[in-house]
Amino acid sequence: MFGTVCLDCGTRGTMHDALARVAAGEEDPPCLDCGGILKSSTVSFGQALDEEIVRQSRRAALDCDLFLAAGTSLTVHPAAGFADLALSAGADLVVCNAEPTPYDGHATAVLREPLDEVLPALVAACTSRPI
Repeated sequence: MFGTVCLDCGTRGTMHDALARVAAGEEDPPCLDCGGILKSSTVSFGQALDEEIVRQSRRAALDCDLFLAAGTSLTVHPAAGFADLALSAGADLVVCNAEPTPYDGHATAVLREPLDEVLPALVAACTSRPI
């Protein structure tokens, strides 16, 4: 949400710069490189994922000791399948989501608190203990 990507040429920029252009009077600022459409660099529903990122994510899921799924229903694949990979490799799963997910029964812990509360608490707990 802090970045932009051009749908035509893939050039990346900052959302701050795009919004500054809007504030300066451009209604829908085009890509400065090719004139294409800029969008938030978040992945939209139905949009293809970058295959290299998917490969890296699979490797990370297979190599982790703890898989943290935060703010996700764990129902949209391929991303939801990373939890399966981590579990099959012996990792613990922690689910942080307001609503139940299909993986709750497989999780070591399920946390329903709001993410802005639970994630800082998890980070604090992890950084205060030696690894």
